[in-house]
Amino acid sequence: MSQLKQTVTTATTLPAQEKEVSLAQAQLCEIALAVCINGISQSVMMVSDNNLEDFALGFALSEGFIEHISEVTDIIIEPLSLGKQVNLIVSARAEHRLKKRRRTLAGPTGCGLCGLESINEAMLLTTLNASNKNTTAVSTTKTSTLANIPNEQTIINAKSCLNELQQQHHGIRGNHCAAYFDLLGKPLAYREDVGRHSALDKLIGCLAQANTYQQGFIILSSRCSHDLVAKAARAGILTLVTLAQPTNLAVNSAQQTGLVLFSFSNRQLKRFA
Repeated sequence: MSQLKQTVTTATTLPAQEKEVSLAQAQLCEIALAVCINGISQSVMMVSDNNLEDFALGFALSEGFIEHISEVTDIIIEPLSLGKQVNLIVSARAEHRLKKRRRTLAGPTGCGLCGLESINEAMLLTTLNASNKNTTAVSTTKTSTLANIPNEQTIINAKSCLNELQQQHHGIRGNHCAAYFDLLGKPLAYREDVGRHSALDKLIGCLAQANTYQQGFIILSSRCSHDLVAKAARAGILTLVTLAQPTNLAVNSAQQTGLVLFSFSNRQLKRFA
């Protein structure tokens, strides 16, 4: 037993110089970001330390904290000893809605809807279309028709652009990519993050601030889960494409909300909802 303990200790204990080298080799960076609204903490998320204003707006929209970016009057980002804090100053109306909604979030990198007060709240998607159709972040309508759904070849061509987009935006391999394309496959916006949910939030915040929306679709370099569908639906996204297959719950949620969902499964593009 003592020999085993000695072996484990030797394997896990690195000299200080080797620790510094290992740290320098780590290309994927993340920080703890506290998200506050009118001074009240709503969440602590692990995110890449870039485009934090986009993230804060996108997160607030996709989680239903605000209905439109016009409700945000200021965004203040402050350094902390162990991370950063972003404080959104919102209107009295938005603050009143928040006070009616009890919620505590703890958001590790891979998590999208952590700490919801009840399963019912997490699964409450069927009314999103009706409540959000006049306040969406990206599109002016949540009604999908053949005219505003990208064809399969356009999606495949857009997928092939992701590596080039990442290079153009000085991205880091290993981060999740989120890109917005018009219906002809032209890239209009790009964001990335170490977490797939945060990458989507950053893109939503970017699109909301641009205020030059066109009908299009989002490609996200991840599998598709229910929480990503919920975020997209709340933000008014018409079509979501993911590079890996969806969960059954994600497909069911997309069908309920009217979100058009394409995913690549076994390298084949399939429409799931």
